[in-house]
Amino acid sequence: MRRRRIFATSSVFLIGGLIAIALLLPDAPSAADPLVPVFAFVTPAFCTALLLTGLDPAARSILSGAAAIALNVAVAEVMLACSIWSPRGGLMAIAAGCIPLFTLAVVRRRNNRDSREMRMAGPADSDDDDESWAFDR
Repeated sequence: MRRRRIFATSSVFLIGGLIAIALLLPDAPSAADPLVPVFAFVTPAFCTALLLTGLDPAARSILSGAAAIALNVAVAEVMLACSIWSPRGGLMAIAAGCIPLFTLAVVRRRNNRDSREMRMAGPADSDDDDESWAFDR
């Protein structure tokens, strides 16, 4: 089961990455233009959904969708105010905003896994603790 999930996730990332690279190329086909808003919305939603692991799926999808809309609006507002708007530039700015979110999610997941392994190791001996002397009578 876990291998299927890893295979499906890596396949989606590979296909998505190839399409995103095709969108960012200077001579992107015009058939790829409708995919720009899809990637601009799905990428931040996915990255924020990784951060919201403790919520149920409905709340997680609602909050990640709201975060994706907020990031898209913020990027569009800044780019329009600076008069540098372009679909390709907007997609790059969204990707640049999602990189820290994804990195934070990966680091957080790794820290949670390490702390879970420490909990599974069992309780520490009370004599090993530095402050164990304070509770001796």
